[in-house]
Formats: sequence, C-alpha cells, structure tokens
Amino acid sequence: MKPHLFTRVPKCFRNGWLMLLLFASFLLMMFLSLSPVSRSPAPAIMAASHFVSDTRNNSNNIIINNTIRPASRKRSCSNPVTKVGFMKTHKTASSTIQNIFMRFGMNKDWNFVLPSHGSHLGPPSNQYQLTVPWRRSWISDVSWKAMTNDQGYNIFALHTKWNQAEVSEVLGSEAKFVTILRNPVDNFESLYNYVHFENHFNHMSVEQFVHEYIEKRMPIQRINNYLGRNQQLWDLGLAKKDITNLEAVKQKIEEIDNDFDLVMIAEDFDASLVLLSDELCWPLVNMTSLKVNARKKSAVEKLSEKARVILKDWLWADQMLYDHFKEKLRQRKEQYGLNNLEREIEKLKQYNDQVKSQCVLETVRNNTKKLSEEYVPWSKDVVAFKIDEETNPYCKFYGISELHFIDYIRDMQVSRYWLWKDDKKG
Repeated sequence: MKPHLFTRVPKCFRNGWLMLLLFASFLLMMFLSLSPVSRSPAPAIMAASHFVSDTRNNSNNIIINNTIRPASRKRSCSNPVTKVGFMKTHKTASSTIQNIFMRFGMNKDWNFVLPSHGSHLGPPSNQYQLTVPWRRSWISDVSWKAMTNDQGYNIFALHTKWNQAEVSEVLGSEAKFVTILRNPVDNFESLYNYVHFENHFNHMSVEQFVHEYIEKRMPIQRINNYLGRNQQLWDLGLAKKDITNLEAVKQKIEEIDNDFDLVMIAEDFDASLVLLSDELCWPLVNMTSLKVNARKKSAVEKLSEKARVILKDWLWADQMLYDHFKEKLRQRKEQYGLNNLEREIEKLKQYNDQVKSQCVLETVRNNTKKLSEEYVPWSKDVVAFKIDEETNPYCKFYGISELHFIDYIRDMQVSRYWLWKDDKKG
C-alpha cells in the first residue's frame, strides 16, 4: 500500500498550508460580501398575473405559478431602466417587442409618447405618411401635455421615421434606445405582401415583381411615399436622397451604432430578448409574449433562390445594416456568456409556454369574426388569439390587437392626467 501524500510532508508545513487555505477562504468571503449586488426593486407587475414577475419585496427572486425560484444570474446593471426609446421598424417582429413595452409601462403608470389619436407618430397633416423624421412639436397639443411637462415621458414605441435628437430631448439623457432588424429579403417579402404592394404593381407576386421590375431596372416608387426599398434604414431616419448612397449609408450605420444601446435581430429573437432584459435590468419574465401581428404561414410567399439573390443585391444598404448588427449581436452574446444565454433562453421558453397555456384558448388563423373586436388584428393575413381573460384578466394584454392596445394606453394616460390635475388643485 502506497503511503498517503501528506506522510511525506513535515507537519509544520501541513499546518502552514492549512492556515493559508483558511485565510484565502476568508478573503474570498469578504470580497463576495462587499461586491455590489443590485437590490433595487424591479417595476411591479399587476397582481392579477401570477405567471409574471412581482419583485416588490426587493428580493432577487422570480415568481412563477406561486413558486419562488432563485434568479440564475446576477444582473450587470444597478437599477431598472425607466425610460426607453424603441424604434419600431416595419415587419421585423417589432409589434411583439412593442407589446412587451406597453404591458410593462402600463403596469407602472408610465407616460407614453403618443399622438392625440391614431397609432403612428408621423406629421400632423397625415400621421401615417412617415416621410420626414419625427419632431417633438407634433405632440405639443396633446391633452396631457401639462402632466408630461411635469413628469416627463417614459416610453417611445410607435411607428415613426426616427429622429435621435428629438426623441432624446423628450425622453432625457438617462434613456436607453433599442430597435430590431430582420433579414432584408424576408423583410421585403413580408412588407410587400402585408401592405399589398401588388395593388400598385399590376397584381404581381413578389417573385414576379423581382423579375419584372428589379431585374429589368424599372423605376420603383415608394408606396404611400414611405414604404419600399431599404425600409429598415428608412425607418431609422435615412433621407430619401441617401437611400442608395454608399457613404451616407455607412455614416448612418455608424450613427445607429453610437445611438442605440441594443439592436436586436428577429432571426435570433429569444437571445435578443434575454439581452434586452439584461440591458434594461427588467426581469426576464417580463419578456414573455405571444407573437402578435405575425402572418399565417399560408400568407408567406416562398421565393426562388434566384429571386432572393436579386433582392439581396437590390437591398444592399439594408443588408449592410443587418450584417453589421448581426455580427455585433453575436459579439454581445459571447460577452454575456453562451452557456448563461442558453439557460436564460430555455427559461424564457418555459415562461412563454406558461403564458400560452394559461392565456390562449385558441389560435385563430381564419375566422376572426368569432373574436371580440379588440382581439381582431388589422390584417386578415395575421394570426389572432382567443384569450381566456375571465380566468386571468391580465391575459387580455398579451392578445389584444396593437391598435386597440394603443387606444387603451391613451385612455389610461388621459385618465391619469385628470387625476394629476385634481391633485395639483388640491
């Protein structure tokens, strides 16, 4: 039998090593106890929703189905963000992100940047023609202006043509800015069919449009003066004259990189939401959602490989934008830690499964007439949800249509204004 390793070491050395080990352990415990850990309460969530976060007890726990589970990862932030500018790009899963922001802000009684009516932040002459960058003067006549002059705004999340300087002026220096991008070819196909570009192009499919217009270099006008080629750069504020100007495109991408704290990627949606949770210091469970305003599979046009290559070449500016931020998101994921990211993604999927099982009675792909009006989407080509709001009233806000939710948020803001005004009189 071989002697134990310690039998060859003098006793005084063994005792010295043990004392050194104990001292190192003591130093490690002291370091951990002094390390900053966020204990700021995250924004509270409506008590009616037992599957979303409630951190009003200042704990670092997540409540799901009344079971407390310790959060798996300390956050890199110190306080939850209370001001967010979200550039809602077209056909990029942005309606789902908007729904997340509206639910979160609604539960905090936050102030939203909204027009007096409607769902877009465009020029007062026609808010749905997003031809010029947004200006704060466009909301100068809203009924709640005195309240927001006093309290400020918290969330900007409607369709617009982006103007970083103006939005920053309204939200303040502490605001975080986020947006989302999508593969430009798929983005254009979705936009073309959702908005029904075929009505302007001899009832052509996207495939036909690519070969008859793009391949033949025919002149192509923007639909409604603002929808069309390189839509994502257009949404993010690039001027019409610069939409195919290489140097202007490069400069715009650099500006976006400097201005936005996080650019999400639709094809990497779950990872983007985990990083959004981390960026805003909002509990991951608040990133839960249903895929609102998502098209039915039958409404998605499958393009030939040749058409996709032609479209990608035509949309080169949006492709540059997309490639830049796709790579940046990849780097961001590595910085976060891929193992941690996978664990958080799996957790988010479980949360979403709970939302679906507790809220959705039926996914409606065809006969939306059987739904109450507030659940009927704007387009007949998108999926809707029959929601179980009797069991859990909060479920309503997962499935409500975008337009009805905006109206609801506006009504709440008006009501809050009158309460604020009464308090000021008192």
